[in-house]
Amino acid sequence: MTRMKLVGVLMAGLALAACGGDDDGGDGGDSGGDLDGKQLGSLTAADTQALCQDLAASVTVTKEDLCEVAGAFSALGGADCEATKAECMSQPEQPSEGGECSSTGFTGCTATVAEYKACMTAQVNALKAISCTTPPDTSGEQPAACAPLSDKCPEVLGTGGQGS
Repeated sequence: MTRMKLVGVLMAGLALAACGGDDDGGDGGDSGGDLDGKQLGSLTAADTQALCQDLAASVTVTKEDLCEVAGAFSALGGADCEATKAECMSQPEQPSEGGECSSTGFTGCTATVAEYKACMTAQVNALKAISCTTPPDTSGEQPAACAPLSDKCPEVLGTGGQGS
């Protein structure tokens, strides 16, 4: 069960890594900051895309980060972390799918864009902290920065079990 929450952190990192990119990274980064006070439930598709571009510009997850995480998770099952990481690094880069952002759970969500960005940044930082020498936190706890988002819109984090 706690592994599923850890996978959620990994998925957040993957979503941010796939989000935006170099495609048409024009002025989108500036508009993300202008959205900080808006509630997620009130964002338009264009706002969501601007938010994604802003996050993609401010946090990066490299292939090495992801391979380190893969190694650390495999070590939880008894595999050799360094060997798994090396195998992952030797695989060819997978092309990222182009810049569509997920707004899953945004409908009716009262958390602000700033709260969402703080949580996503904290999750990516937690993901990047995982290594073969620093194994993943198996407590299943979200970073403290995610508390407002978890309280207001747990479905955004995939923790909403009440059914919408």
